[in-house]
Amino acid sequence: MVKIENLSLSYGNSPKVLKNISLRVEKGECVLFTGKSGSGKSSIINSINGLAVQYDGAFIEGTIRIDNKDVNNLKLYEISILVSSVFQNPKTHFFNINTTLELLFYLENIGLSKNQMDERLNDMLEIFPINHLLNRDIFKLSGGEKQILCIAASYISGTEIIVLDEPSSNLDEENIIIIKEMLMKLKDKGKTLIISEHRIYYLMDIIDRAFLIQDGVIQREYTKTEFMKIPSEKLNELGLRDKTKTKLTVPEIQKKGNFEIKNIEFKFNGVDNNLLFKDISFEMGKIYGIVGTNGLGKSTLLRCLIGCERKSREEIYLEGKRLSKRNRLKISSLVMQDVNHQLFTDSVINEVSLGVKNREIRYVEDILRKLDLYELKDRHPMSLSGGQKQRVAIASVLCKNSRLLFFDEPTSGMDYYNMMNISDLIHECKNDQKIIFIVSHDQEFLNSLADYVINL
Repeated sequence: MVKIENLSLSYGNSPKVLKNISLRVEKGECVLFTGKSGSGKSSIINSINGLAVQYDGAFIEGTIRIDNKDVNNLKLYEISILVSSVFQNPKTHFFNINTTLELLFYLENIGLSKNQMDERLNDMLEIFPINHLLNRDIFKLSGGEKQILCIAASYISGTEIIVLDEPSSNLDEENIIIIKEMLMKLKDKGKTLIISEHRIYYLMDIIDRAFLIQDGVIQREYTKTEFMKIPSEKLNELGLRDKTKTKLTVPEIQKKGNFEIKNIEFKFNGVDNNLLFKDISFEMGKIYGIVGTNGLGKSTLLRCLIGCERKSREEIYLEGKRLSKRNRLKISSLVMQDVNHQLFTDSVINEVSLGVKNREIRYVEDILRKLDLYELKDRHPMSLSGGQKQRVAIASVLCKNSRLLFFDEPTSGMDYYNMMNISDLIHECKNDQKIIFIVSHDQEFLNSLADYVINL
């Protein structure tokens, strides 16, 4: 059981992120925290698992009790015996290169014998048949496989409470189904699940209650029945995604245009498969979605198109002129899947303005306002939530005047409201001198702005 009373949380001198939160989660219950990006959902999760205070340096008022133990009086390793965590970015979860060693890592640290570890591993494999993931190189797993490993590691730890922060972020439909099945099995086992999520459709068969978080407060609590009765239009007004799966309605690519890919070839390390992309043309002034299951090479394709993959072999033409890697780099801008790799300055306004030429400050500020970032313009980018960081990276690319714009999962961890703002802003950038490429599993997003899709 988790009991939170009058919880407020702040970081340094910044305004309170959480304000007087009170709630109770019963044993074996599954609850959902949802709401706009930056509303405080992840901060509730990280207050429960202790990371907000003991890792991020937050200041907390109020109490959090887990099985009648005050979290504020526990050390981080003591909290880890009660609560395990699944993060939005599974790469932040790992300590080992080998998958089996990763699964056993926590068990070694709490002093279990080899026989006890084998028992837990075998028990986990009976529930989650993931033998194909054992003794693998973690760096060679797809994003979906990494998240599956994280959830399996949380179960094998033996904790009764599992908190999950955007577990479906960046996953394709196939892996979301697997994650859903794993969560249902965890609930059947009596585990308490506390989930922060924007993409909510796959959770509707699992949750018992939902909490709408807005501006650091619980705006409303819903029973499952009440939440299911909310019309899609009302959900969207609240900044929430649809509670039913969206089908992709964008037509397949028409192979015409003056940006010509004669050939792209890239060999992945340690595997037999190559990335091959031949005889496809793209039209200036169009937006192309790139879709396909996790691990096929969509992000690699973007890097090859941009010209930053040294090992790739390409023959690419624009308006009849062959473009070298250097030529393409000069006319390209990219929003990475993990935006932490591309945030460099000490404030949001400086980050968005970095490398931007001949743009009035008024234009930059207008972009920030449209992405709900203007009030955060003096904040350090690394102090923001995951969704806010994503929007900062998107704003910085939109402020540049590149002919080739590339977005790699730009709406991961994004609520409906900001997803549509990003869609509108990308639409505004669209002109007959640019081509926009978007790698995404977000079918709602692609339906709102893509002209064509390429299915790898």
